[in-house]
Amino acid sequence: MTITVSLSVAAEASALHAIYQEARPYFQQIEGRDPLAPLGDIQTRIPGIPVDRTFCLTFYHDKQIIGYAWIFAETATNIYLLHFYISQANRRQGLGSASIHAICQQYQQQGYQTMRLMVSATNYLGLKFWVAVGFTHLCYVEAPPENTPTKGIELELQLDLTTLDV
Repeated sequence: MTITVSLSVAAEASALHAIYQEARPYFQQIEGRDPLAPLGDIQTRIPGIPVDRTFCLTFYHDKQIIGYAWIFAETATNIYLLHFYISQANRRQGLGSASIHAICQQYQQQGYQTMRLMVSATNYLGLKFWVAVGFTHLCYVEAPPENTPTKGIELELQLDLTTLDV
């Protein structure tokens, strides 16, 4: 199964916006907030984040857009996955796992050693997915009223890119 990952571009806006609209109810229910919109002004949602190190990525399978992600090159060795979503029509086919594998391979080849993300502790399906694709190291537990506008506890998970066979 081949997944292509590319920087998101304006020509993809319509398809990406449809996926974003699909994601909104789920994120509202599970995390109490909207997901990050594709191609939007990331600093509107995350003030102060360096835009030169933050990218929206589009995932393709069979020349069709299946999802998108926001990543942040946090340090010279760590990539932070700010948002990841695969459309409902493309779930349960291994495409989400393949998409994560593709970006891990891409960033491992660029010399990054770790990838981190936050997931809501109430997002059972998300937790199950992230652990299955290798995010097994718990780095941090964040609870309100700390840094994020969320309903509950969020877990920061890490994947070690140096141990992957990609």
